[in-house]
Amino acid sequence: MEKNKTDYISKIGNNIPKDVKEYVLKRVKEGGKSVAEIAKEHGIGKTAIYKWLKEETGGSDPLVYKLQKENHLLKQLVAELSLKIREGEKRGW
Repeated sequence: MEKNKTDYISKIGNNIPKDVKEYVLKRVKEGGKSVAEIAKEHGIGKTAIYKWLKEETGGSDPLVYKLQKENHLLKQLVAELSLKIREGEKRGW
């Protein structure tokens, strides 16, 4: 493990700082890497991250959270396209 990273797994029983927890959860939600990769980078167990996600999302699976986020974005796109189609119909396209 790099010198600038803290290995939280080796400190069993210690709480992980809130700012680290928030940062890890933010990275998981952004979806660039898997939970396992992020856990390894921060020296935190995967189960801890899944537990935090469960607590934060009211018990839902991280995949469900990710799908809900994607669904919201898709609904926004459909709404925008519907408006553009209506505007085009008004102009006689």
